[in-house]
Amino acid sequence: MDRRRFIARVSLLTAGGAAGVAAGFAAEPVMTKEGPTARTARPAGPAPYVATATFRTQPSAKLIALTIDDGPTREWTPQVLKILRRHDAKATFFRVGERAQAAPDLVVQTADAGHEQGNHTWAHDDLTQHDETFGRDSLERTQELLAKLTGQPPTLCRPPYGRIDSVGLAVCAGLHYGVTLWSHGITGVNAQFDVDEILQQASPGSIVLLHDGGPQPNASLMKQLDRLTGSMTDAGYRFVTVSQLLAASAQEGVGGPSVPESDPA
Repeated sequence: MDRRRFIARVSLLTAGGAAGVAAGFAAEPVMTKEGPTARTARPAGPAPYVATATFRTQPSAKLIALTIDDGPTREWTPQVLKILRRHDAKATFFRVGERAQAAPDLVVQTADAGHEQGNHTWAHDDLTQHDETFGRDSLERTQELLAKLTGQPPTLCRPPYGRIDSVGLAVCAGLHYGVTLWSHGITGVNAQFDVDEILQQASPGSIVLLHDGGPQPNASLMKQLDRLTGSMTDAGYRFVTVSQLLAASAQEGVGGPSVPESDPA
């Protein structure tokens, strides 16, 4: 083998080896930093420890649940309440604790109107990025505030961003929360398209997500919420709280935890 061919061959082997080493190092921190069961919660003791996550249900009645996240806010929560009142619709508001603390009158007003109050952590915390102690403190702090304002502690949690793992589920189990996710969503940037899709695809038991706080709410979202509630009410649907939806489904044996039919106020 001449010198030129030898150098080329060594160069190829070296490049291939370097690529392999680079690929190995890219994967290695994931394997050594956190194994697949590193965040698996294992509660002690023999007592039941259950958290049920619900994306949708399937009642025979034409029931649908609106869930409204990230508030309250002075700009958008009153507009949402006005729209819901116009269509005799009920909803579940998942409250961020620090925003509820800043606008407690809006929490009371919402509860007095018959809407359910749910827990959305104290500061919109991603539960998958914190340990069990942090998650429990965040949810308990919000729970205490909502209970003080409304006289009824929340029974439902929505994890911010819809992100939750076994550690967060263990916290929810310990607080006796049901976890509410969603089957449809309305975004601020694409509200008309999202509502068009919901009107075509939603069915009894759907759970719809939208926001009255954070970066999502805008005039278009409010307009499309009005269109959604009006159109679906005209089609024979009734907008209920998540707890009412779960109770109706549980009575028919179609899934979902058994919860009281009366709403937390």
